[in-house]
Amino acid sequence: MKLQFNVGNDIGNSEQAIFIDGELIRQPNVYASAVSIPWTDDETDVSKNLKNIYDNLVVSIISSAVLTGTYLIGRHALKTEGENVSSLYVKGNNAKSDQMIPYINTLGTIAARAVEKANESGTLPESITVICDQAIALPVKQHTPRNIETLQSKFMNGSHNVTVHLGLTKKVDVKIDFEFVQVLQEGTPPVFALQMDQESNWRTENYKTETNSKEKVKPSNGGIFEEFALEYNLGEIDGSYLDGKNILHVDLGDGTSDFPYTKGDAVDKDFCHGVNHGVGHAIVEAVDDLLVLAPHAFNSISRQQYSEILISGFSNKKHKFLPEAKQAFKPHLDNQINQIMQHVSDQVLKIGANEIDLIVVYGGGSILMKESILPKLKTLADNNRILLFYVPAQYAVTLNAEGLDWFVRSPLYSKLKEDFKETTKRIAASRE
Repeated sequence: MKLQFNVGNDIGNSEQAIFIDGELIRQPNVYASAVSIPWTDDETDVSKNLKNIYDNLVVSIISSAVLTGTYLIGRHALKTEGENVSSLYVKGNNAKSDQMIPYINTLGTIAARAVEKANESGTLPESITVICDQAIALPVKQHTPRNIETLQSKFMNGSHNVTVHLGLTKKVDVKIDFEFVQVLQEGTPPVFALQMDQESNWRTENYKTETNSKEKVKPSNGGIFEEFALEYNLGEIDGSYLDGKNILHVDLGDGTSDFPYTKGDAVDKDFCHGVNHGVGHAIVEAVDDLLVLAPHAFNSISRQQYSEILISGFSNKKHKFLPEAKQAFKPHLDNQINQIMQHVSDQVLKIGANEIDLIVVYGGGSILMKESILPKLKTLADNNRILLFYVPAQYAVTLNAEGLDWFVRSPLYSKLKEDFKETTKRIAASRE
């Protein structure tokens, strides 16, 4: 069986949100190495794992991009290994392109999607070949020629052989080849996703109905623009309202926060800025405090597990130790917010208030930071006569992935791919 996938890949520090063949898959961005296959038989394990493939994802990978090995990915790794998982290192200047997680989790999830799609068609072959086009984004500070080349070469140089283990003996071998990988700077994809839905209509509500992840936050009652339109008496608006606007983005992440400036659909690289501040840093600092506040509840806890406790505050089922988690978290979060606000203020001064139509706030960190940072941002915006669009929680986390999915299927991506092929041909011809 041969499949062709378009991949829009947001490799977040806490969560990977990835569109594969138009379907959104969200996983904790973690993995754990496995010594052996955890399944005991085929009769019960295969059907269970096919039904919940992303919750029970075990793969073996042979690829020049990663160390050969067997890996538990995402929720399965977190469930079985707890804090003993590998995650993106958020401190220092460690580029995502130099760490193994983007490659292991992307290859494993693409392979799982291939198995899922084959199974949906009524057949489960022993092997599948997948040809991919991929759009991926890097934070502002990491979007350098070196890091771009690293990502492209690791994905595009050679085939990646991934075995998806469904039972003790039942497995599917998936060969993955990337025809082209375009690396965007964070800030560009949300411009696309805020304006357009997946069918390239002006956006009003969801980009696409989410089918492959559990709802993590309560949905808002209206569309993506309802609260914003009410705040500024704009009437009924859709994504066309943002067309051509000058936007200062505040992308609040786990390990980084980015402040790109876009004019229309283009990033103005003279005014792009990013910092190593985010909720992940606050969580890392809060872990020891939580263990003191709830000594009988936890021996240790990973950053992702702590994040899940905090996010439960926005769901119908709150974690028993949410109050202690929030108590430990808040002072460290306030420190991060103070740093972030300074950088946002600096960006407004550098760009000039007259050149900014809107400040748009989104990202995984925007949910946990909202209570504390929203009043500060509103004061800053009002003082500078700038509109503030704080994207509702239901939509805030997946904007990068949605924009990447839209882009990888766009004529612009096709043109870049053709240009790449022509350049490759010319280089090859010059060497003959």
